[in-house]
Amino acid sequence: MRRLADEHGPVAGFQIGMWPAALVTGPAEIHEVLVSRAADYRRARAVTGTLWPALREGLIISEGDVHRSQRALVGPLFTARRVPKYVDVIAERMQPHLRRWQAAGEVDLLAAVQEMMHDVIAGLLVDEPIDAYREVLDAANRIFDWEMRAMSRPIVAPLNIPTKRNREFIRDLGVVRGWATAMVDARRREPRDDIVSALLAQRDRDGAPMPTERLIDEVINLWAAAHETSADAMFWTAYALARHPVAADRARGEVDRVLGGALPTAEDLALLPYCLQVFKESMRLYPPSPAFLREAACDTGLGKHEIAAGTIVFVAPYVMHRSAERYPDPEAFRPDRFAAEADRSWERLSYLPFGAGEHVCVGSALALLEGQIFTALLLSGGTVRVAGDPGMKLTINLRPKRRVRTTYLRRAPAPHRELSGAEARDSR
Repeated sequence: MRRLADEHGPVAGFQIGMWPAALVTGPAEIHEVLVSRAADYRRARAVTGTLWPALREGLIISEGDVHRSQRALVGPLFTARRVPKYVDVIAERMQPHLRRWQAAGEVDLLAAVQEMMHDVIAGLLVDEPIDAYREVLDAANRIFDWEMRAMSRPIVAPLNIPTKRNREFIRDLGVVRGWATAMVDARRREPRDDIVSALLAQRDRDGAPMPTERLIDEVINLWAAAHETSADAMFWTAYALARHPVAADRARGEVDRVLGGALPTAEDLALLPYCLQVFKESMRLYPPSPAFLREAACDTGLGKHEIAAGTIVFVAPYVMHRSAERYPDPEAFRPDRFAAEADRSWERLSYLPFGAGEHVCVGSALALLEGQIFTALLLSGGTVRVAGDPGMKLTINLRPKRRVRTTYLRRAPAPHRELSGAEARDSR
């Protein structure tokens, strides 16, 4: 993708078999596709058709009135003002996994962070332990593998043809949907302080609740987001910290001063800005979604280019994030790009780990919170060592090509921490 952009500029035409396609890497052109002329570009049917059996009318692939009505109900649960209430659950779910990584000696890093993020989302969604959902986790992994295979092949057997893989896929869909249905039913009977209970309590402008089937869709979509984008973001952050010890040491110093080995609180996060900068820089170099796929819904234009109806449009944050035109020394890992005092006028149009426009990730504030907490806990508890270069596989998500053998070395206890704002007030 980067070679194509270098040779042809911000809009580069090419072919995918018989289908015309365009790679879009310029900030202004990306803004056209995702924001100012978004009505001309729908989600690519090659993607939505593959993902629909699992995600249905959830926010990840829905469009139009359905998407807007769902977002109006789901969005308020994930605002920057609301997500700090989730800090304790996130930290308490992450820490035992990090301890198990140390006890294991060596772990498959991607599998380890996937399991950790499933535990986190189980805590947030339904306030239940991950061990109760081992079958669901395994089924979700197989569903994702099936989807990735289906999207990478020109011809795939329709689901009504009973191949072995199709039968397994349909069975796994039943496991995941059955679990989500059971959780919705359970929280309807006995609400808790979790996201499913909050979704059940939401009402639209007419006072109506979210339809049950769409609520089940959203539970599955939130689970899928944890499995895919959130886990990938944590994987690449751990990998980046292993590869860049100077940045890791600086962040560890910040963590020791603030936490001193304790779990972070919501009040602590404002005192951990460099941890957030590390996570943001990791998502610049390794955006969990390296490209957003759209399809031209009509004959339209893009910058100086004509785009025919049906053209597959690849909006590529991965390429834009590594552009020397927008980022000095773009291959370098420099968290200070995101410092509060830095010039960040470029960020609105040149930094898109969560997309833009009406389909921007509804959970972006939660993802940033999770990444900041993960960075702090990872560095507080130990040092990450990875063996070799995993390479990168660009699909819907940015994944390593190879298994990453990882050791997480325990460190000496951290020095006494500074009091958080809340603790300082309580001690007076």
